[in-house]
Amino acid sequence: MTKINNNASYLVVGMADYGRYWFKRECCELRSGRTRLVLVTLEKTNNLSWNVLVEDRGSKQSWKLIQMRIDNEDKLVFERYITTREGIKEEIFNLAYLPEWLVEELTQIALEMEERNIDSLGINFLKNLVTRINIEKVEALKNISAIIKNFSMGGLHHIMAPTRGDTRGSFREVVRFPEIELLTGYDFVGKQVNHSVSSYGALRGFHVEPWAKLVTVISGFCVSILLDCRKNSKTFGKIETVFLGYGTTPDGKKIEGGALFIEPGIANSVLALSEKLDYNYIVDDLWRPDTALFAINPMDPALGIDWGKYVPLDKITRSERDTNSPSFAEFTQKVV
Repeated sequence: MTKINNNASYLVVGMADYGRYWFKRECCELRSGRTRLVLVTLEKTNNLSWNVLVEDRGSKQSWKLIQMRIDNEDKLVFERYITTREGIKEEIFNLAYLPEWLVEELTQIALEMEERNIDSLGINFLKNLVTRINIEKVEALKNISAIIKNFSMGGLHHIMAPTRGDTRGSFREVVRFPEIELLTGYDFVGKQVNHSVSSYGALRGFHVEPWAKLVTVISGFCVSILLDCRKNSKTFGKIETVFLGYGTTPDGKKIEGGALFIEPGIANSVLALSEKLDYNYIVDDLWRPDTALFAINPMDPALGIDWGKYVPLDKITRSERDTNSPSFAEFTQKVV
């Protein structure tokens, strides 16, 4: 049965046995263009009133609801199991830090059971669990000092954390990984840290990669222009502009710090606006040679980007790979 809600179109298949229910959902998130194949199991048990197991076949993650004693109090938490090249990794998540897609799955399964008139106790359990998760998310957000700016392009987030300093210098928590999931809804697990150094006028990109990245500028100033290359995204082909680091924008706005979280499939470019740019980024997968094929020419006239308003065109330098990258139209014909 194919359905559409505000954020996704999906196919759902349900199977039922006494006290145990299985749901298979092939879901395309229209906000980000990401496709998921999710299996959800709901089962009566003695410990909890119900067991809940959510398996995302695409990201090779499983989430299991358990009850754990924390600070002399019984609390509901989720165990996450991730299949990696090194084996299975296990982690405990408080309800507040569950990714949004998982909460949406639980919500949709409760609606499916309600439509089919399947087990009112199970329906109420899921609805109460979702309510509890959302309450804990609201409470957790109150304790986060970082400010996040979202864009119309789903999966792109600008995170600003406060900087504290004295005569010695300054200190800033760029971001806490569990808070990325709370702030952005994306289950980000870093796998590799990269660092590039660029001189004034160096332009890198557009690079289109199959992993999420958390970008920060250690020193210097740059403009990052991003292009949505996810064919199923409702903002496919849209462009956004973000300034990172320490400097002043062409319209006089002062920028201090900041981090940029970019989900897979959003093409990223960076143009150095300072004499030296230290650019650092964490990705949630390991680099592979085959990903070097995916790039778009930032000088493509069809994109209409005025790079000259940031750096004179005769001062912009690019790699041979970036100079020879295809246009956006050529890229979409060959790859998308």
